Amino acid sequence: PCLNAAIWRVQHKIHPPGVCIMFIPVTMRILRWGTPDPAGDWLMYGHLTLDESKCIALDTPFVPRLIDSITRLGKLEAIMLTTLDHTRGARYISKKTGARLLIPDQHESIAVNPEAILEQKEIREFERYGMDKIYGLKPFRITVASERTSGVPCIDEYAFLTPEEELIVGDIAIGDSAGNLVVAPEWFPHDPPHKPYGKARTEFARVVRESGADVLLSGHGQNIYGGLKEKI
Repeated sequence: PCLNAAIWRVQHKIHPPGVCIMFIPVTMRILRWGTPDPAGDWLMYGHLTLDESKCIALDTPFVPRLIDSITRLGKLEAIMLTTLDHTRGARYISKKTGARLLIPDQHESIAVNPEAILEQKEIREFERYGMDKIYGLKPFRITVASERTSGVPCIDEYAFLTPEEELIVGDIAIGDSAGNLVVAPEWFPHDPPHKPYGKARTEFARVVRESGADVLLSGHGQNIYGGLKEKI
């Protein structure tokens, strides 16, 4: 009932009755929105955390009316990326709203040049975050490989633990349509299917145990509302 009430409040605050809603409340203080990825056979999801009149956006796929809809809920303080692969609409949204753009630092073992990636995407104004808690979110680094190779995505990204112990992730894991936990690169919908990658499974399991999270909020698939610890 409480979540239903939250859904009603969001519906009537963002858009008048009868108008398509952009955000889906997934917990009492976190909203979600998504759009198809033009480069792959999956959806891209972003999350918006609400704290009184302040909003923090994570991994921001851009869709029409997004900025206006966020503004109706509160001031957008910051845009945070879980991985450099999720720049999406961050540059445009940051420029239009004045929100801080926070980019993950890269582990010293990573061979990828983050500055080159950001320059290619014309992102020149940003700040870095690391292992310190920020905006009430506790970061957990997930390093899977030292360099990008075929079939090994998510070489270095962060997951965020919310105060309610939900784990927000980018690429590392999703819930599938049957409620199962699937870890990258297994969930990538390619033919033939990707084989399990041991380091990804081990790293994600470590983060779940260290964080104590039991809820998964996924950047690409279904969410898992409880039982995450048992599923790993």
